[in-house]
Amino acid sequence: MRWMPSFITLGSLLLGSMACDRPANTGDRRTPEEKTDRAAHQVGEDAYKATQKAKEATKRAVDEVKKAGREVRDGWEDAKRHDPDAQNTSK
Repeated sequence: MRWMPSFITLGSLLLGSMACDRPANTGDRRTPEEKTDRAAHQVGEDAYKATQKAKEATKRAVDEVKKAGREVRDGWEDAKRHDPDAQNTSK
């Protein structure tokens, strides 16, 4: 009977250690909240980088559209100068 409290204590410790929710990787001691925070932080960084790339691409596209618009305007003006019907209608 003297050993009974020791067995109970040992059994409790064994069951308690098995019941603990330990991470699969024992080197990672972050809490689930910390892991979630880090993941959210990474998503934020990736979103920022993506928006910066989109901003640069949009800027290039705007420049190309402006250039195309200038070309269209120049072509329009050239056509007006070289169109004989346009000169006759101004009378």
